[in-house]
Amino acid sequence: MAGVSRVEIVAVATDRQAGAGDLAWSRRPGAAAAFRGTLLICSPDAAEGLSQSPAPDATVVVSERPRLAMALVVARFFAHLAADTPAVYADPATERLVEEHRAWVRNAVVGRNVRIEPLATVGCSGMGYERDAQDRLVPFPQLGRVMLEDDVHIAAQAMVQRGAIGDTVVRRGAKIGPHVNVGHNVDVGEDCLIAGHAQVGGGARLGRGTIVWQSAAIANGVTVGAGAVIGMGAMIRADVGDGEVWVGNPGKRLR
Repeated sequence: MAGVSRVEIVAVATDRQAGAGDLAWSRRPGAAAAFRGTLLICSPDAAEGLSQSPAPDATVVVSERPRLAMALVVARFFAHLAADTPAVYADPATERLVEEHRAWVRNAVVGRNVRIEPLATVGCSGMGYERDAQDRLVPFPQLGRVMLEDDVHIAAQAMVQRGAIGDTVVRRGAKIGPHVNVGHNVDVGEDCLIAGHAQVGGGARLGRGTIVWQSAAIANGVTVGAGAVIGMGAMIRADVGDGEVWVGNPGKRLR
């Protein structure tokens, strides 16, 4: 049709990282004004500030339910991006040990001197869903990777989920205990210690040197500051400052 331009979408990215050819979504206020990708599906709040256009080649689609819209678009046009891919290892010896330990490692980049113990799972999909107009659960895409930096330890039967869009990152020297679950897009800081059976919700951020003791749970999107300590069995639903100690259910600051 005359006057209609065509653009090509080749990848899916976060709204902050998107570039030419990328599809993204956002509920972040003002995200559309700063968008530098090709197509953004966003909430009305995210579209605020669009009196000036975004990047010249960007298109913004406003939706009351942008996360559901994104899930449907990706399922329709980009389902192939969710396929599992082999892990990339900096050290071939680590790959051999993973096979000997019968660990499941996919969709991951594994650094040097990384220990992955028996039956650990790295790079599996998480439990992201949205409800459609009929109240049915629609899976949100799980397209990202897991980045394990040097000197990381993943204990037996621990699980580290791949990013939904973007990556899950376990930074240098972090130690993840047995039966721990690390959700999608979590950022585990350098030299963190997460003890057995702890749960870290999707999108949480753990600062450098944080300690999370046994069976604690950190809710989705919570930030725990550097050097903080989360006590055994604590349920953390609010951000924790640097060096603070939190305990209890619901979690409260001890000192």
